[in-house]
Amino acid sequence: MAKSSFETSVGSPNYKVIGGVRLKRWIIGLLLFLLASLLAINSFTISQFHLMPLGTSPIAGNYILELKSQTTPRAAAAVRDGYVVYTQGCRIPDLSPYEASNARYFDQPQPIVCEHGSQPPLVESNNSAVYVNLEAKQFYYNDTESPECCWRRFWRKDNKDDEVSISDDCYYFQDSSFVDAEFVRVECQRRNATIYRDYFAFVPRKLHVEERCRKRLRDSVRAGSPRKLSVLVVGIDSVSRLNFHRAMPRTAEKLRELGALEMLGYHKVADNTYPNLVPVLSGLEQREFERLCWKNHKRPFDRCPLIWKNFQAAGYRTFFAEDACYMTTFNYLKPGFRIQPTDYYLRPFCVAAEAEIGNTRKLNANLCLGTRMNYDYLLHYTRKVAEEFASDPFFGLFWESSLTHDFIDFPRLGDDSYRDFFAYLKDNDLLRDTAVVFMSDHGMRWGYFRQTYQGRLEDSLPFVFFLMPEWWKEEYPEAWQELNRNARSLTTPFDLHETIRDMMELSRLKSKQQQQQSSNEVNIPSSPSPSKSSKVPRGISMFGHIPSTRSCESAGIPEHWCMCRIRNSVDTNDTRVVATADFLVRELNRMLEPHSPKCAKLQLANVIDAKAVSEQQPTSSSSSESSSTTTTTTPAPVSAPWTDYSVTFETSPGGAVFEASVRYHIETGDVDLVDTISRLNAYGNQSSCIDDFHMRLYCYCT
Repeated sequence: MAKSSFETSVGSPNYKVIGGVRLKRWIIGLLLFLLASLLAINSFTISQFHLMPLGTSPIAGNYILELKSQTTPRAAAAVRDGYVVYTQGCRIPDLSPYEASNARYFDQPQPIVCEHGSQPPLVESNNSAVYVNLEAKQFYYNDTESPECCWRRFWRKDNKDDEVSISDDCYYFQDSSFVDAEFVRVECQRRNATIYRDYFAFVPRKLHVEERCRKRLRDSVRAGSPRKLSVLVVGIDSVSRLNFHRAMPRTAEKLRELGALEMLGYHKVADNTYPNLVPVLSGLEQREFERLCWKNHKRPFDRCPLIWKNFQAAGYRTFFAEDACYMTTFNYLKPGFRIQPTDYYLRPFCVAAEAEIGNTRKLNANLCLGTRMNYDYLLHYTRKVAEEFASDPFFGLFWESSLTHDFIDFPRLGDDSYRDFFAYLKDNDLLRDTAVVFMSDHGMRWGYFRQTYQGRLEDSLPFVFFLMPEWWKEEYPEAWQELNRNARSLTTPFDLHETIRDMMELSRLKSKQQQQQSSNEVNIPSSPSPSKSSKVPRGISMFGHIPSTRSCESAGIPEHWCMCRIRNSVDTNDTRVVATADFLVRELNRMLEPHSPKCAKLQLANVIDAKAVSEQQPTSSSSSESSSTTTTTTPAPVSAPWTDYSVTFETSPGGAVFEASVRYHIETGDVDLVDTISRLNAYGNQSSCIDDFHMRLYCYCT
């Protein structure tokens, strides 16, 4: 029988020889492909920890490319390799989030498993109702059983920031129930025993608030005021700009897709959350704020000029919401508010829910409420606000601390939730009349990474993003262009306050725009170095011009936190350094003296690190606003009669690690403390014997 052509070719000796060659080539090709793939993977993995401009993540790189493409020629001169801010008054180095020498400080955290279990919650909520989650029913009831649940309202006690009252009436449901209350507790029973409790917050329209807003709206229409812009401030505690890119790349990518603008030179002005949010909310430095309205630290903050009062007067609904109520901004070792500060205030929910179903406590916060993550409750509430008031002006500050406050890697665990949150806002058309400010207050303030140079820099450089509606960009093009230019300027919480004020008062912004168009003067003349006597406002709206001569001093940033200076390492055995460390320990003991004998007298155990701080000297090309063809002469630096030192040291007992900046006077040997002394490691219960929120950083209880 004749063979088919296929059988002949396969069975022929010639084919076997040729096929063997082809087989060898195929194997060699496969091996070469695998080798190339391994090399590519290895190269990519290693590159994650190499120094690259603004980090190696594609998101960070895209931000730089996008920023360069949208800046004007005046601002483009400020873009220098190796710096995120390069002006006459300030130069902030551009470090990679993935610097190889810091890789040991970061890890992928394990997913958090709540102590109340990993099963889904039995009851969920939407904007107006609670309902049984059928997928979770099997974890609580048999197939033949029906859920037996009810909800009861609770509310803030009059003049009490830490107490709630709860209703005796409970409204029963099996599947779902409409809710007409702001805060409710849900209870579910099985065989006459309570097997489940949960808490929910809603945003019902309040008649007195709506009437106030309608009246203000009528007045503004008669006055010919511009269209109102809602302002949604979403805050994450203790996340530096670089750690945001390092730990939350999916959220960063989503923000890039949405056209958000990142402020690369945003700089903190104080140590922790409270003194960095006070300038945002009031425009005042902490001591100014307290002298004005909080001289007696046992009294509440009701009289203080916080920005939500301005929004209320302008016809906005106002919101203030935080999680982790043990350490909220105005309540941690502070009295909070007597009268509810905003129209909607989440603290009653936080107090009640954390007291009863809070669990999985890590250091300062309950990470879970029931079987949910604490921060997810806050995001869900924020989403409800954005949905309910998408077409009505509102101002809201929503501040998360529970996940991110204590662990530098934990932001990774919230990356998907925040990405989904911003995607939800966009997909549901909730951003058409709302400006989003996505921000942090500072970087991680303690831990081993904080004791490195990059850790110190990151502590002072939190992140801020602006997400503005398209109609606003078209109506206020000059303001949007200035915001883009200022992305590489030195900016602060004082500036953010002025920027938010401009968002509220668009008539003020329109007036500035008209003045700018008529004057056509956008550049401020440069001088060889920042002048201490020049009258530059401390707080400047980021929608306006921020001069290149701006320095930490003129921006209201204390020397201790300033990242615009060059820091050179000094031998820790240098006599000046030792004298400085001894002075700092004496200063600590002086501050602790009123708390003696509760607090132990501290002694110097070790000088860990010391750096001398010097001015950034301008060069012939340092002016970001000067013509490239102009030749200038750099004046010879004048030696100062003093040297600023930044010293990191350890004390005993307790092993506390502190950092402080001092000014050492060369001729006299005198030493002055510059600003404050920072605590770089956790103090846990070491200082639980006192309730002074300043001194808890320093006290070691005997």
